[in-house]
Amino acid sequence: MARTAPEARGATAAGVCALIRLGFVASSVYFLVQGQWAAGLRFLLGLVLLAAVAWTGTPKPYEAALISLVLLGMWADVSHWYARVTHLDTAVHFALTGSGSIVVLFGFLRVSGEELRAASRRLPVRVLTLWITMLGLAAAALWEIYEWVVEQVAPASMRVGYDDTVADLVAGAVGSVVAGLLFSVASRHRLSGTSES
Repeated sequence: MARTAPEARGATAAGVCALIRLGFVASSVYFLVQGQWAAGLRFLLGLVLLAAVAWTGTPKPYEAALISLVLLGMWADVSHWYARVTHLDTAVHFALTGSGSIVVLFGFLRVSGEELRAASRRLPVRVLTLWITMLGLAAAALWEIYEWVVEQVAPASMRVGYDDTVADLVAGAVGSVVAGLLFSVASRHRLSGTSES
């Protein structure tokens, strides 16, 4: 039986997600073999994040976008690309928070139940956009708190400051607004679909 176009896109995105997961495993093995234990373990811990993202039931295209950006961000960090490429950190925060805001939305809806999910389908575009933006900002704030804690515990591992934190939050806010608007206009039907759609 032939697949419908949405089923085919979902299957393709699921395949991309599987390849990205293999990328995390391969990255971990690469760094562990090189004797770079911290980097290798970091990629292994990234698999825990990928499992959490999969648990949310986020549609596979959105899941693929987020986890590919996480893989890119981790490579950028361990390979010191952020120090070499101007504004890469800002671009990654924009894209990660934007795609992450959609994943957080689906996670929130998963724990909230069908009643809220059904209500979310009827929200006006501006309200759904604002909600997604707020969820993205909350996630961005938690990330910045994590960076601050790491900087306090291991100062040599993070070189961040007030300007970096504010720039990251602004980039994340703009990314969440863009993602929220795009999702609200073009993909709100996915609120009633399965994670494969």
